[in-house]
Amino acid sequence: MDTQPAPKPALVRTVAHAAGAGRRDGSNDFAFDIGAWKTHSSRLMHPLTGSKEWRDMDGVTVVSKVWDGRANLAEYKADGAAGHVELMAMRLYNPQTGQWSINFATPAGGKLGVPGVGEFKNGRGDFYDQETIDGKQVLVRFSIWGITPDTAQSEQAFSVDGGKTWEVNWINKYQRMQE
Repeated sequence: MDTQPAPKPALVRTVAHAAGAGRRDGSNDFAFDIGAWKTHSSRLMHPLTGSKEWRDMDGVTVVSKVWDGRANLAEYKADGAAGHVELMAMRLYNPQTGQWSINFATPAGGKLGVPGVGEFKNGRGDFYDQETIDGKQVLVRFSIWGITPDTAQSEQAFSVDGGKTWEVNWINKYQRMQE
């Protein structure tokens, strides 16, 4: 189930950005995200198997600014039918390319995963990486959109055909927590 069309994978476009062609300053693209968010997540339990088993979780995401906004740290904790999940996302802005990298980690793994690289365009951020999952080469897309001062949505999707088709496997809906 793909809920939003995405542009061509950023991995293909990175070379053009490195040359500086038409680059904009995106160093504040994640400024909207700083703070605490109630997070409702839906997780596909067995991606890339044809499974349709989704489970929901509710939790909190707390995003802290680092380096005056050119980086940030998002901490996510949730519980529900999918179990207890803790994730960390370290997001870093690269001023030479005008792009962000998102590096995910879990306490069980003890290391950062393969960084997704991408940028925001027209109110949507798309970040891509290539990973081996269950012996398959998989293009991974993490997307953020629907951004308002108090709401946002994100999802993760996998493609085993180079981005022609996508299987969404994780959906997050965020509601800002009022202090």
